[in-house]
Amino acid sequence: MNFKRIQLIFLAIFIAMDVFLFWSFNRSSVGNSDASSSNNVLEEMRKDQITFTKPTTKTHEGYYFSGNNGSELRQVASSLQDQSLRFNGTELVSEFKKPIKLTSGETKKTLDKVVNNPLVIAKGDHYSYSSRLSSDSQIVYVQRVAAGPVYSHYGQIRFAVNNQDRVIGYSQNYLENVKILKEASKTISEERALTWLYQYNEIPNGAKISWSNLAYTRLLTARGQYVFLPTWVFAVKISSSSTVVLKRVNAYTGEIIKTGDGNQSSNSNSEIFTMT
Repeated sequence: MNFKRIQLIFLAIFIAMDVFLFWSFNRSSVGNSDASSSNNVLEEMRKDQITFTKPTTKTHEGYYFSGNNGSELRQVASSLQDQSLRFNGTELVSEFKKPIKLTSGETKKTLDKVVNNPLVIAKGDHYSYSSRLSSDSQIVYVQRVAAGPVYSHYGQIRFAVNNQDRVIGYSQNYLENVKILKEASKTISEERALTWLYQYNEIPNGAKISWSNLAYTRLLTARGQYVFLPTWVFAVKISSSSTVVLKRVNAYTGEIIKTGDGNQSSNSNSEIFTMT
C-alpha cells in the first residue's frame, strides 16, 4: 500500500470523525433549554464581565488542504541580495546588511516594498501584511492559501524589529506542494464559535476578546505533510494581565484545536504574542 493511499485513508477517517463529532455536539445541543441559545450565552458572558464586540452570524466557506516546507526557498536563496542568510532546517533566517528604518504609520507601506522585491524576499507575492499578528518587536506577513491567511509559522514571514524601530532581519517559511483535500464546505459563524469557546470554559471571567479572524491553522502532520483547516481564531486578553492567548476553534465542528504550538507570551503591550 503506497503512501498516497495511506494518506487518503487517514484523511477519510479523520473527516468522518469530524462529521460524527459535529453531529454529536449538535444533537446534544438540540435538547438544551432556551438558556443555551447564542443570545443567552452571550448575555452570560457579559455577566461574567467578558468584553467582546458583537460577533457576526455569517457563515463562510473553507477547505482542508495539505502542504509542506520543502526546498523552494533554498533553491532561490542564492539570488537574494543585501543580506546574510542561513537555513534552520527548511526555515530561511536572514539578517539585513543595512537595517530598514520604520516610520510611524508607514510600516506596511515600507515593508510591502521589501516583500514584493524578489531580490530581497523569495515568493513575497504569496504573503500579505497582518496587523493583528504584528507587534512592536515583530512584523508578520502571512501566506495566503485557498483564499485565506495561514496563522502558523509554517506559512509566514516574521520581521524582527529592534528598539530603534529598525527591521534587522526576518525568518521565513513557505508552504509548497499545496493540495486541496476536500471541496469547499460551509463553516460555523463567528457567533457560534465564540459561544462554544465559552461553553468549553476556554474564556475566563473578566477576559477581553481583543479580535477574532477566520484563518487556516495546522491541524496535524503526517509524513512531512501538514494538514490545515479553517479555524476561528480569538485573541483573549486575560484580566489583570498583559498576556494575550490565541484560542482556535475548528470552523467546521466547533471543537477546540490544540496543536501543541506555543500561542501566548507576556509583554507590557496587551496585543503582543507569539504565533507558531
